[in-house]
Amino acid sequence: DPDSRVSKEHDDESLRDVKLKTTDVSDWSSYTTVYIGYPIWWGEAAWPVNAFVRANDFSGKTVIPFCTSASSLLGSSASNLAKLATTGDWKEGQRFSSLANTQTVEDWIKQQS
Repeated sequence: DPDSRVSKEHDDESLRDVKLKTTDVSDWSSYTTVYIGYPIWWGEAAWPVNAFVRANDFSGKTVIPFCTSASSLLGSSASNLAKLATTGDWKEGQRFSSLANTQTVEDWIKQQS
């Protein structure tokens, strides 16, 4: 859909710098493991996620990215977020298709522990 947000932001990179209402996480310093989930847009993490990643210090944290997509693969989306963050121990990440159910996600989370 050429009128969709993702298409407009794909065609005009100046629209990708989305100002978030907040990038603050309550009690951020207490977290040692952070899961970052996002949809895939044009082979990348949805652009608003970039602002969150850039705004936070992931030092001392294990970061586990995951994405949802009906057709795109994880690709380099997780490693690109890690480059933006510059800190943290970023793991490989996981893609969940539109067919993933609750049990699939729960089993994956248990494997991360």
